[in-house]
Amino acid sequence: MTASEQELRERLAQAYALPRGPARFAALDAVFRHADAAGDVPFAFSARMRAISDFHHGGDPTRAFLAFSWCLATFDRQPEVVGEHHAHSLLWDFKWIVWALPQFPDIPLERTMAVLDDMQRRYQLAGHSLHAVHQHRWLVAHHVGDMAAAQESYDRMVTAKRDALSDCGACVPSGQVRHLTSLGRFDEAIAVGEPYKRGGCTEQPQWMLSELLTPYLRVGRFDEAVEAHRDGYRRIRDDRHHLDNLAQHVLFCGLTGNEARGLELVERHLSWLERPSSPYAAMEFAASAALVLGRLSASGHGALALSRRSDDGTRRWEATVAEVHDEMAGHARATAARFDVRNGNRHQSDRVEARMAATPVAQRVPLTVLAGRVTAPERPVDPALAALVERVAALTAAGDAAGAARARLEVAHTLRNSGRQEDAVEAAEEAVRSLDRAGLRDDAARCRHLLWELYRRAYHHRDAARAVLAELTPAGDLPDGVPPLEVILEDAADLLQGMEGLTHLVTAADRHRANGNADAELRVLRKALARLANRPPDDVAWAVLARVDTLGAAEQPTSAEHAGRDQVAAAQLLAAADRTAEALDRLDAAVTWFDGDELADERRSARLDRARLRLRVGEPARAEAEAREVLAEDPDEYGYAATAVLALALRAQGRADEAGKALAAREMDEDDVDFYTEDLGPYDDED
Repeated sequence: MTASEQELRERLAQAYALPRGPARFAALDAVFRHADAAGDVPFAFSARMRAISDFHHGGDPTRAFLAFSWCLATFDRQPEVVGEHHAHSLLWDFKWIVWALPQFPDIPLERTMAVLDDMQRRYQLAGHSLHAVHQHRWLVAHHVGDMAAAQESYDRMVTAKRDALSDCGACVPSGQVRHLTSLGRFDEAIAVGEPYKRGGCTEQPQWMLSELLTPYLRVGRFDEAVEAHRDGYRRIRDDRHHLDNLAQHVLFCGLTGNEARGLELVERHLSWLERPSSPYAAMEFAASAALVLGRLSASGHGALALSRRSDDGTRRWEATVAEVHDEMAGHARATAARFDVRNGNRHQSDRVEARMAATPVAQRVPLTVLAGRVTAPERPVDPALAALVERVAALTAAGDAAGAARARLEVAHTLRNSGRQEDAVEAAEEAVRSLDRAGLRDDAARCRHLLWELYRRAYHHRDAARAVLAELTPAGDLPDGVPPLEVILEDAADLLQGMEGLTHLVTAADRHRANGNADAELRVLRKALARLANRPPDDVAWAVLARVDTLGAAEQPTSAEHAGRDQVAAAQLLAAADRTAEALDRLDAAVTWFDGDELADERRSARLDRARLRLRVGEPARAEAEAREVLAEDPDEYGYAATAVLALALRAQGRADEAGKALAAREMDEDDVDFYTEDLGPYDDED
């Protein structure tokens, strides 16, 4: 049985409700298969076109190749299914495909060149500049080490006219910085790149900051290099798409005497090599990791334990620095050899060997407060903080690992309390690793809670917040100084949307019930019920509703506002299940609870919900009366919403002329009617 277009759209929406990554991508594959089976070419084309960007930015270029090839073939075979927007997008996506193709050693260069030639042909047919084509011919030539061809394409790119298919104003200079750096023209690289290190597009400024690391180091501008590392790494630490740029930050650590910081990065991202964005990116990371780990081994730390885990988090184990060094060096060399066979030279092997054997540019460039980084000149030195940092150093020198770990946690708290959030994050991350190594479980839990509080305040730490929460939540009873788990879970639900946040709320409610705290249980379940409104109900939804009903009936004293809102949320859930009679009963109860003047807004909103449900059950006259009464009560705040319901009620009674006049009086159109009558819920007439 084939899927209908509505079913396909629902499947697509469900796929995009998942976090970007393997689960979403597998769900998208299933959508494509169902669309192909149904023979719905326009839907299959549109869905794949949308997914290409998701695959590209999600670090899965192989899926991007497949989706792009299918769309391009369909475009050539059935151009009538492709709109002007998609035709332009296909030309744009050529750049992503050509960028990725050379990064897979099993893809012949001839194929990449054929795609480049096709890209040029289509750009010319469409009347576009060849600016982007020259840029990507440079990229391929640079990859294979043909510097003469690279220079020729580079020169053509910088003199060609930019147009709508050119990369953004920061991305093109990022490539220029890479080219100039490879030629040792470091001052020129900085001059080209510095104006664009504040942003530009979704790829920036993290790409530019990564490219500027080496030129800054080579000309001795260490302060700018440190800031580029700290800002750039923070932006890409959770993004597999930037694995090759991340490798430059690991390299930076190896070139600046920051092997301990480099080890931290290797430990954190090593599992990504199980599912890298490309073999090339994995080779870049492995070579940089081998540099850092090799320097650690050479300084007598080869037996140091390195914590490892599988990419899906199901397995954890330890290996020594020396063992992982050998693994990374072997990985980098083997991959480089595959590229050399494909490219017909030793360019990639020579690069890899040079990277793994690189000597530091400086003996030590402090990166963090704990490492002795001097604060900005405008920030006064905090004597208490300076004393704590010195204490960490003294305890470390004395061999007191536990004392030094606890002192690092104190530094992190001090930085947090002084408002230095990112410094506090770095210190807490260092502290939690040292606390784990010292076996201080309670202190490590306290540090993880501090990290949770720090991470959840910044969107760019969202993935890190999820990860540290997962480490906290299985703990059960937490040590003194850390809030109860149910409190953490409730806070987490405020940060995390969808089923993820809902699950945390239900778990928190269960813990409150186990502790005999009915008031807290009801408060949390009310949050869960509000999230369930207008969603397809399931067993969890009905269970939450039943618990809210039971606890709400026993609540003393009863809050009219909360009780009324419970009834509205229940009505929304019941309406979504087409149990309209029960939903109307709930709205009747809500209107009664909202009887006081202080709850007039809630009452009018509930009455409009009730009017819309009356339309659904074939009672347009009663819906009209309700809408008119709300409109008379508050024409300013509820005028648009009440008029939209009134218009539908009038039309349902065959009074289209009256409906048109009502809409015209408010200068409303059909889009306004749809907006204000799509779902049950609160209305906002501020416009």
